[in-house]
Amino acid sequence: MRIALVSDTHIAARARAFTANWHIAARLIEAERPDLIIHLGDITVDGAGDPAEHGQALDAMQALSAPRLAVPGNHDLGDNPPHPGAHVSSPVTPARLAAWAAAFGPDHWVTELAGFRLIGLNAQLFGTGLDAEASQIAWLAATLAATRGPVGLFLHKPLFRDRPGDDEAHVRYVPAGPRARLLDLLAGVDLRFVISGHAHQARRLVVGDVEHLWMPSTAFIIPDHIQERIGEKRVGWAMLTLDNGRHRLDFRHPAGLPENDLLDHDDAYPAVRALRRSSPA
Repeated sequence: MRIALVSDTHIAARARAFTANWHIAARLIEAERPDLIIHLGDITVDGAGDPAEHGQALDAMQALSAPRLAVPGNHDLGDNPPHPGAHVSSPVTPARLAAWAAAFGPDHWVTELAGFRLIGLNAQLFGTGLDAEASQIAWLAATLAATRGPVGLFLHKPLFRDRPGDDEAHVRYVPAGPRARLLDLLAGVDLRFVISGHAHQARRLVVGDVEHLWMPSTAFIIPDHIQERIGEKRVGWAMLTLDNGRHRLDFRHPAGLPENDLLDHDDAYPAVRALRRSSPA
């Protein structure tokens, strides 16, 4: 079983370079004939603010013939607070949840493949206090209670930077309180890997017996003076192979995929103009 993993495609009609990158990546993925595609979120530039971008992204995804699953990212759905009471400029709302579901399907899911139980979660709900957050946790508890055999977890945000006890309150990671509850639930199963996007960096991190894998973006990299370098800053995607309870992940960084710099693309994100002005000479 071969699963193509893509993340942070940031597709929209106005984001010409990012969408062009997606079409290059899609042709390369299609040539490998994967059995399944899993998108780790931030499918759109700003589907949270403009649901019309959902349709634009769906049109671009038609380049892939394999079945697809997806979990939402902050640009698709809005963001969660990094700690209780924190202000969020673009919060998750029930209306945005409904718009996501209408376009892309369930925001959390489970499937059985090649001896694994694969679980997708909506990381954007953690810490929001919405009814949907409680419903997802209840669903996950019931799903895990019925689980036997190895488990793989997929969500947009990494669980943590380096260790479960990290106290860094940063929108890059799952907030500490919800993370602790999630890890308590996962402690009762044979968790083999956690795969996330969001950071626009490729990274492998093994904690205990669990491999934490960060997917790169197909769209762009973020320069070091704007974002800490933790993994490898390259555009690309990955192929996950599952075989009778074993897994292997291979990153793909094809030479023909342009290494776009976020700061060069104010057509997608006008706010980067201010970041350009603050860039070191």
